[in-house]
Amino acid sequence: MREAVPSDEKLVAQVREGDAEAFGRLVRKHQDYVYNAVYHMVGDDQDAEDLAQEVFVRAYNGLAGFEARARFTTWLYGILLNTVRSYWRRQARRSVVSLGFDGDEPNEPGAQLPAEDAGPLEAALQNEEIRMVRRAIGELEDELREIIVLRDMQGLPYDELAEALRIPAGTVKSRLHRARGRLKEKLEDFFDQK
Repeated sequence: MREAVPSDEKLVAQVREGDAEAFGRLVRKHQDYVYNAVYHMVGDDQDAEDLAQEVFVRAYNGLAGFEARARFTTWLYGILLNTVRSYWRRQARRSVVSLGFDGDEPNEPGAQLPAEDAGPLEAALQNEEIRMVRRAIGELEDELREIIVLRDMQGLPYDELAEALRIPAGTVKSRLHRARGRLKEKLEDFFDQK
């Protein structure tokens, strides 16, 4: 029988008491989510690995200042966003971010393998759709890209998204609406051809 994973709050308390292994359990618990979110924002596997590690280093170093008013995950998402924003500034705010998956690596985060019964043409079309959506997301302004990734790709609830972004819930909804609208505009030509 598997051992129950302690809550984030319990693990944070253990880390504050000097239990370094407790932080390792926090990392293992959240590493996939952090990596996937970062990967979808920056589009490069190696940069995503480096930035995910940076997120956890920053979290460890800042844990003393963590106030339990917010959930640990919400606090961690805030660190993730700040880390990615710093990366974007360092990259001189490239106008287009390649979001990977050129069809050669179906195991990249978020990649979907074609259905087993899909023929070659159908599989190629599915891969092309994924490439186009990722490219369109990469072309969005930073604030729109991060909200699309965190809400629509990572499933972050509105209330946690508002806390992580430090904006009101209404602003989250309007920004998400604007992001989806821009994404739709960018994809219209591609999908009209189908």
